Amino acid sequence: MTREGKDAADRGRRRKVDDWRGVGSFGTIGLEIVLSIAFGFFGGRWLDEKLGTAPYLAGIGFVFGLAAAIKAVMRAHAQMQREAAREEREQGNPRPIYDARDDERKDDDIVKDDVRDSKSEGDGADADGKKVDR
Repeated sequence: MTREGKDAADRGRRRKVDDWRGVGSFGTIGLEIVLSIAFGFFGGRWLDEKLGTAPYLAGIGFVFGLAAAIKAVMRAHAQMQREAAREEREQGNPRPIYDARDDERKDDDIVKDDVRDSKSEGDGADADGKKVDR
């Protein structure tokens, strides 16, 4: 295998590892949300049984768990933004897979082709269909 081939294989392998690292770190956010809310609710419920305060501490625990889950989502979002900015600095900004301007370019190309065809036919008309003396 040539040197370029090995470098390309290493880059591909590194990219796959980075992709899976992202899945691992951000794939656990759902679990963190569920556990935060459940821990808050059941912790409050346990305190309700010990202190005899029926539904109040369970509700408060649920709210605290919900707040912890929201904080976890915000933290994960900030981390994703930092990683995206880092990758953009390191690798550059990739071209979007689909860009609305692609359709506009295709439409422009079709119009240009039509104009060229009409001129090559020699029908004496310009792109707007007006008579032109040649």
